[in-house]
Amino acid sequence: MSRAIHVSIREPKCVERLSRTFAQNFSAAELAEPLLSLDQDQPASAAAELMRRRNVTVLGVRRDGLVVGWIAQNELETGTLSERMHEFAPDAILDADATCEAVLTRMPQTRHIFVEWLGEITGVITQRDLQKPAARMWLFGAITTLDTNLTWAVRQLHPDGAWQSCLSKGRFEKASALHAERTRQGHRCDLVDCLQIKDKTDVLMHDKASLAVLGFASRNEAERVTRGVEKLRNHLAHAQELEEADLALAARLASLIRVILAGEGAQRLLSMQGATAAGLAPAPVL
Repeated sequence: MSRAIHVSIREPKCVERLSRTFAQNFSAAELAEPLLSLDQDQPASAAAELMRRRNVTVLGVRRDGLVVGWIAQNELETGTLSERMHEFAPDAILDADATCEAVLTRMPQTRHIFVEWLGEITGVITQRDLQKPAARMWLFGAITTLDTNLTWAVRQLHPDGAWQSCLSKGRFEKASALHAERTRQGHRCDLVDCLQIKDKTDVLMHDKASLAVLGFASRNEAERVTRGVEKLRNHLAHAQELEEADLALAARLASLIRVILAGEGAQRLLSMQGATAAGLAPAPVL
């Protein structure tokens, strides 16, 4: 068992390659739309007409030729743009090369992210831009990696099918039926590969210590998150529009992407089991 503590789900070089893929292939530039703008002395009515005609919800406001603020579509009433505009908050501005991770993490707080290029605000990312292929591919990759981590942990912690006793009869029968169908179609897979994300977390998080290692305060929270992950993956796979709850979960996944890529949660579970078997106190969760 002591040897199992040191089994690594991924080698450092593999984690480094995954990190580069997530960081470099999906950036703010792939999500942004050009930020249309008008001079600050223009009437709100002119801005409302432009936004309606171009189907945008955010407009830049120019002063002396530079975009210095913004205004939302639902804020256009009377007066001039200078009277209505908001200044750019520092945490709402990202460089064009910023990662998709940074965009997803900040979006719930700012609602609009402004993209800077060569020192000027030239683009904007709104929630509807998170429906674009780049964001959807990033999220699907993150969930797939998380699912792989869970499968690895189930195999390591419950070898030779010992995990089966941790599932309800109904969930086990569903996995068995899927395994039989895949086998019939000529796919080579283990029964554990036919478990859903929810099934795997049920197997792994059977006690408070396991929940704490994975960062959950309770089983209810864990079930809510894992069901949300399955729902988000289904929406992504079937090209359905992401809902408000999906975007909140996307931000949580983005904040944990480094942990997911390295498989840290799965490795902590394995280390905890090894320490328990050896009569040692589990290492603290960092």
